Amino acid sequence: MLASMLNDLQTCFEEAVNAADIYGHLQELYGEQTRPLRHAIVKEFMTSRPQEGASVHEHGVRMVGLIEKLVGLDLVIPNELSTDILLLSLSSLFDGFVVNFNMNKLEDSLKELVNMLTSFEATCFPRLFFIWDEKWAKGEGKEAFSSFQDKQTQQEASSKHF
Repeated sequence: MLASMLNDLQTCFEEAVNAADIYGHLQELYGEQTRPLRHAIVKEFMTSRPQEGASVHEHGVRMVGLIEKLVGLDLVIPNELSTDILLLSLSSLFDGFVVNFNMNKLEDSLKELVNMLTSFEATCFPRLFFIWDEKWAKGEGKEAFSSFQDKQTQQEASSKHF
């Protein structure tokens, strides 16, 4: 590493113990200013809310990605704090999950928490996903959906008789 430097820099780092020390010092001297970048990421992390129509999994992955970016900028956020911020960013639909999570004093990693939220969402808020294709645009998909709704209504009606 020293051989590729200018003579002035070589003399500064002759007594450096390892390449990581040299790299860190050079990053401080010549690297991009990380404070504005860190500020922008923290702001996005603290104000982030799930996008309308997006799954909680997408939101959770985005939040974990922001935390990993902050760790890459040498800003370490304790796991409990990042968990609390993630839970606070959720909509009120997840209040029951949050209460249960806190009452049971669960201490899972963020990735496990995202998986738990995804399972909760799939269980409590089932969605129908349709692929937009030519059939749907022509109206053929609408017929399939209405027949699916009819089946759902029939199943609900037959289950109420018991």
